[in-house]
Amino acid sequence: MEEHINRKFHSRLQTETVKMNLSWGIAAAGRITHDFVSALDTIENSKHSVVAVADVDGQRAREFAQRHQIPRHYDGFDALSLDRTVDVVYVGTLNPYHHTVVRLMLERGKHVLCEKPLCLSLKQAQELYALAERKGVFLMEGMWSRFFPSYERLRELLLSDSIGEVALIKVQHGFRATGVERISSRALGGSITLDIGLYALQLGQFIYGTAPIKIKASGTLNGDGVDVQSEFTLDYGNNRRLIARVSGLESLENDARIVGSKGEIKLSNYWCCTQLTRPNGSTESWPLPTTSKFDFHHTNSCGLRYEAEEVRQCIEKRMLESPKYTHAASLELIGIEDEIRRQIGVTFDDVIGFNK
Repeated sequence: MEEHINRKFHSRLQTETVKMNLSWGIAAAGRITHDFVSALDTIENSKHSVVAVADVDGQRAREFAQRHQIPRHYDGFDALSLDRTVDVVYVGTLNPYHHTVVRLMLERGKHVLCEKPLCLSLKQAQELYALAERKGVFLMEGMWSRFFPSYERLRELLLSDSIGEVALIKVQHGFRATGVERISSRALGGSITLDIGLYALQLGQFIYGTAPIKIKASGTLNGDGVDVQSEFTLDYGNNRRLIARVSGLESLENDARIVGSKGEIKLSNYWCCTQLTRPNGSTESWPLPTTSKFDFHHTNSCGLRYEAEEVRQCIEKRMLESPKYTHAASLELIGIEDEIRRQIGVTFDDVIGFNK
């Protein structure tokens, strides 16, 4: 455990740090990009500015720009990729279009933060990370969980041996998503495992620091061949397991319990955790800022501010990846996702953009 947590990640890094204000372009005018831009607005003494937004629907882009007071809006993503004032692009399109839009931005020399999942397959993701390295630009899959202060505190507690050797991680994560097309439609890259199961997988990776040696998964598919509920057990060897249940059919407690030989730690809303319960029953909290300017669509999505700051700091240091969520870590989880979907029977072979 300690060896994993203290591991130094080697990213290509120049010695010079360039202090900068980061200019964002936003790819897609939707609910998650609304929350991202709103979260940026809560950063004190912010060095972030949003200078452009693009959408396949020009009217949506125009309305988004007006609402958030963004100076430029574009009908389509090509124009955004050519905007010289944009340093980094936040990609929040529907899943099947991540690969195409991210690739376009990378080819034009833009840094990219892409909403998870980065792609619909390991092959696609490998291509994008290789392209980013060739172009010498930063690319990160938006695994926002890793950047919450609670995860740094969890790291400290585990290193201090507060619960001993971790043997079990139990996750339950569910909400009623019937009728939510981006989750229930195969043509849109829908999958409850892709949508929220990835968070359980990243927690196992964060704590155990290694890939599982065995994966066992089952799930419930809807009429479109999309998983709307899944259960999976990952065996990490040495009697270490992750057991997760994720559902789009019912609301669950949405917590994670990390069980060790001396006690356990509970993460409430573990994927966007602002409260942690220690083995002695005491709690620690990290309240998010409040704002009356905008409403947020998703749970604790004001916390997107943390990953935005990580992106800025990495780009300032001329790093091509974040040491808190490396390209290798992302690829490992995407590969596990592929195997879980294979076992459940979900395929995206004919989804738009899948083979591009």
